[in-house]
Amino acid sequence: MNAALGIHVGTDIESIADVAASLDRWGERYARRLFTDDEIADCGLTPSAAPRLTARFAAKEAVIKLLAPGDRPADAVPRWRSIEVRTAPNGAPSMILHDEAADQAAERGIHELSVSLAHAAGIGTATVVALAQTEQGRA
Repeated sequence: MNAALGIHVGTDIESIADVAASLDRWGERYARRLFTDDEIADCGLTPSAAPRLTARFAAKEAVIKLLAPGDRPADAVPRWRSIEVRTAPNGAPSMILHDEAADQAAERGIHELSVSLAHAAGIGTATVVALAQTEQGRA
């Protein structure tokens, strides 16, 4: 079969207040369950970190959506920390996949991810676009 380029998109929106409340209630335990050491170092764990962490949480959800084919069981969802948002020195975000998230991306032929993050008006949002090499006739 011939290979074709496929595009996958995932998007998500989350409440900053919900993330802030979880940080307030469970603190570092909550953060370390969802975010990598680099994400925590980049954003911090103070109340003012909630908008940036919320956008990163939305990015993780967006990646899960684009990785999930219809035939995959719900328990095959990758761990939160296997999906990471990195920030370049110029402030641009990028996605890094580890472990099972990287394996699932490879299974789908995904070889490049691009992310856009935003937070304002009480919400954090993210859109992730993935390029995938697919067999012709199969998305």
